[in-house]
Amino acid sequence: MSDPDLDLSSLEAQLAALDEPMRTWRASRQRAFSMTFERKTWRPSALMSRLPRAAAGAMGVRAGPHEAVFALLDGVSDAYARSDAQRCALIRGVIHDHEAARLLDEYVAHAARVLGQGGRAEWLDRGLAAASIGDQRRDASDWLSALGDLYLSARKAHIDPTPAFQRMAERSNRDGHAAARVSTREVLAGFEQSAYFETSILPHLR
Repeated sequence: MSDPDLDLSSLEAQLAALDEPMRTWRASRQRAFSMTFERKTWRPSALMSRLPRAAAGAMGVRAGPHEAVFALLDGVSDAYARSDAQRCALIRGVIHDHEAARLLDEYVAHAARVLGQGGRAEWLDRGLAAASIGDQRRDASDWLSALGDLYLSARKAHIDPTPAFQRMAERSNRDGHAAARVSTREVLAGFEQSAYFETSILPHLR
């Protein structure tokens, strides 16, 4: 089934309205980070010592439009989890045309934190929906790590994540791409049988 409450034209407009604030915020962070390295003659050891200061400078930039993007993704993720695979593909296409797609992995991590702190079970579905939408397009390693944190948070909350992972697999992209040879559908469906699960997740469950 498809979710009739999510109008894709309206979603497109809301995402477009966030594009410029997102670009401005990212540019400000980059400038704050780069200012620490204005000199071009730093020795490698000196450069490494300045990394924490550079990161702190970037973090000191006023908060970006995260709150607005995350609020939008709350509703999108809820609708995505109720939609069929075809509709989910359309939603993914709309989001990946906009700057908000850059925050999908952060949203998965946010969902994991909320769930781990006693949030409702819906946060598992929201995090999985965001992971499915993200589709490993930015950094497959970070994507997988956020997915693992979400799984562990669910177990910490005494929620069996397996059925939710399987449901979201059915809604996910069945094809691999340049950034990830193994499709998101395959990763979600076989998460508990993966080498990553054995080495990075299972030890935390013993």
